[in-house]
This record gives sequence, C-alpha cells and structure tokens, in this order.
Amino acid sequence: MHGHNWKVEVEVCGNKLDNIGMIIDFKEIKELTNNIVNELDHQFLNDLQPFKKINPTAENIAKYLYCELSKILVKKDVAIKSIKLWENDRSAVTYSE
Repeated sequence: MHGHNWKVEVEVCGNKLDNIGMIIDFKEIKELTNNIVNELDHQFLNDLQPFKKINPTAENIAKYLYCELSKILVKKDVAIKSIKLWENDRSAVTYSE
C-alpha cells in the first residue's frame, strides 16, 4: 500500500455571470472540491464504494471527482470542463467529457 499527495485542478465554464461578474467564486469551487476529496483522504480507496469494482487509478479518481462535482455545480448553472489530477510535480492526468 502507498499514498499520494494529490493536487486537484478544476476547470469550469458557464455562460452566465453573477451580479459581480463571476461564473463562480474560486473559493466556492475549492470548498466543494475539498468536501469530496476529504471523503477519500487517508482511506484505503479500494474499500470505498466508488472503487469497489474499478481500480482507483488517477484516471478513475479524476473521473469520480468530475462526476461528483458536476452533480453539485449543475444546480448553479456551472459546468466542469475538466479535472486535472496531479500525482506529483511532473505527473498528471486530465479527465473531461
């Protein structure tokens, strides 16, 4: 077993700006992302429901984050363009639909 210190990069898009000219505040994206990531942190990923039948590769973790964030952000008229998951300073994977 081994662990990683992941870095998550979320790219969003939208076609409506709020009253101060933002699609969504970066702080809100960070908070929503951290809520999902915290459920995975310090866990044996193979034991968690999303990864019982699929390998918790960087690609599958990025897809999971994409899907979970999409469920939340669609209610705010915001779409996720991509999730980039960094395993270290030189290795990353990008998931988009």
